[in-house]
Amino acid sequence: MKKTLRILFGVSLVLVSLWVIRTSSTFPEAVSAGKKIPGPAFFPVLLSVVLIPCGLHQAVSALRSGTEAAGRRWGSGAANGAIVILSLVVYVQLMQWMGYALSTFIFSMFLLLRLRVGVLKALAVTIITVVFILLVFGRLFQIQLPLGELGIPW
Repeated sequence: MKKTLRILFGVSLVLVSLWVIRTSSTFPEAVSAGKKIPGPAFFPVLLSVVLIPCGLHQAVSALRSGTEAAGRRWGSGAANGAIVILSLVVYVQLMQWMGYALSTFIFSMFLLLRLRVGVLKALAVTIITVVFILLVFGRLFQIQLPLGELGIPW
């Protein structure tokens, strides 16, 4: 089971990275003072270019490994991985409705509590992270973060 999951993960990583590169190619180019500068596609493409060899390595190393042991079951690590992925899907949907700040707060708190971080520590880390991102990206870089349908400005 572990070998199969590693192969599937590697192949999935490559496919998602290729999809991100393809989608990012439709993003508008950025021009400043008549010069072409890295635009909104730069970071997703860069990340995808790094992740493709990682996915290939994961799949190839799993293929080269020995046979799978019979009767293996999913451990808590696999369950946490599945919960993180499902949480990301829910997070994106919540962000469209609640906006960035509130959905990020809920998402971060949920994951930190799920990973058994203490409540006070999780609350402190979540608040600091959300406020930091709002200040740096929202105020300093003037990037408009999603307000969502609720229109909560913070």
